[in-house]
Amino acid sequence: MRFILYLIIFVSVTFNAYPQTKLDSLIAIGNEQSFQFRFKQATQTFKNVISDYPNSPLGYYYISRNSLWFYLANKDSVSKAEYQKYFVLAKVKGELEFENKPENPVVNFNMGNIYMLKSIFSSVEQNTMDAFWATKSAVNYFEEAIELDGNYYDPYLGLGTIKYALGFVPGFLGWAISVAGLDGEKSEGLNDVLKAYEKSDFSKVEASYHLGKIYTEYNAEYEKAENHLSNLVELYPMNELFLYQYAILQIDERNLLKARKYLNKILMNNLPSNFHQTYALSLFLKGEISFKENRFKNAIEDYENFIQQTTSIDYTGIANFKIALSFMMLDNNLMAQKHFILARNGNQNIAEDSQASEMSEVYFDKEFSDSDKNLILAQNYLESGKYGLAIEELNKIKKEKIGAELNLQVELVRIESYQLKNNFFKSGEIFSKYKNLTRFNKFNCYSKLLYFKSVQMFHEKEYDKAKEILELAFENLNKHNNKLNRLLVNFNSKLNH
Repeated sequence: MRFILYLIIFVSVTFNAYPQTKLDSLIAIGNEQSFQFRFKQATQTFKNVISDYPNSPLGYYYISRNSLWFYLANKDSVSKAEYQKYFVLAKVKGELEFENKPENPVVNFNMGNIYMLKSIFSSVEQNTMDAFWATKSAVNYFEEAIELDGNYYDPYLGLGTIKYALGFVPGFLGWAISVAGLDGEKSEGLNDVLKAYEKSDFSKVEASYHLGKIYTEYNAEYEKAENHLSNLVELYPMNELFLYQYAILQIDERNLLKARKYLNKILMNNLPSNFHQTYALSLFLKGEISFKENRFKNAIEDYENFIQQTTSIDYTGIANFKIALSFMMLDNNLMAQKHFILARNGNQNIAEDSQASEMSEVYFDKEFSDSDKNLILAQNYLESGKYGLAIEELNKIKKEKIGAELNLQVELVRIESYQLKNNFFKSGEIFSKYKNLTRFNKFNCYSKLLYFKSVQMFHEKEYDKAKEILELAFENLNKHNNKLNRLLVNFNSKLNH
């Protein structure tokens, strides 16, 4: 994947440590206004900082940071120009400050934040090497700030988010990062962000947001994510970024009604001007909810609204694929085939779009049977937390009329439903019919089968066997399956404690 996909999600929102009376007070006020999405007031506050402290880089930095937020969301020329104007001034002022106080930890921290902005912008513009070197500079400044003062924890937030982001960069880009002297490790990044949350003076809100995001999307520790994100949406009810992340968590936890509630807050705020892409992605998530609720007409409408509103091709592949499946469920094969073709035009650097492209080719020529429909309905009941209905739907499938891979997919939904109902006796009965799991190693769902088997072994107190099978699940994991990956990471942590 492109470097951009991992760094743009980590837009730092930090506060200057070591109080300097009025300056820090103004920065704190401007940041709070930014968190509350009162950006006109925040801009005026930061302009007051520039007026009162013209030699400080902070007023310029925070205006450039907010402008970069808007540019990331909307890709508009006005926000881009505003970012570039104030970033240049922030960098000039910061470098002059650094020349005078190179041993000051706060000055090093400020320089780290400035270069982190450059890294993010360069990533967005696909200037990969500029992004690498800006990231390296940011890391150097953050590490120097910590070395100068071992009790200064705010720089750990920047370090942690960078490590976590770089931990996703594969292949040649990962090699290039290592040559540049950077290391990416997701677990280390998580620990650094946690350290910032627990011990920093002014980075707790931002650290809490990132922890909620990481706990949701990296290791499926949903209870911990809930603790962070529920508090943030209560404190900042107009912050679309917090609301959006909380909705994602609720979908993963199968609380679809609650997820819809928070998405509607975004869509009813009538604030798409500053964060239009968050608004569009909220429509995509509404489509996901409608699809999981088996309301296929609504799903088509929601996904199409997303495609009309989005400012990029990201997730348009998976949206079109879900539209095609919805038309198949409604027996409109002609429209389904149209959208199976469109599903191949998403962003192939995103796992969901890449997988949609692959699956669309399979489904385009596939004869869609009643059993296929039953399986989709059952899978959606499972994703909605209606495990009993999922099992009932599966019972309608005549197993003797379906192939081996579809039969395994049916049994996996049944196993997962029983395990989530905490009925490991029933799931164990199913596994008793599958003595030799390796015969399924050519199927796409093989790693999921191994994961459920590992969970089964754990609950049967065969811990060594559970670890052995889980290792096989990791080895056979499809790189596109982000959801299964986080479940494997979560269960691996449980097995090792």
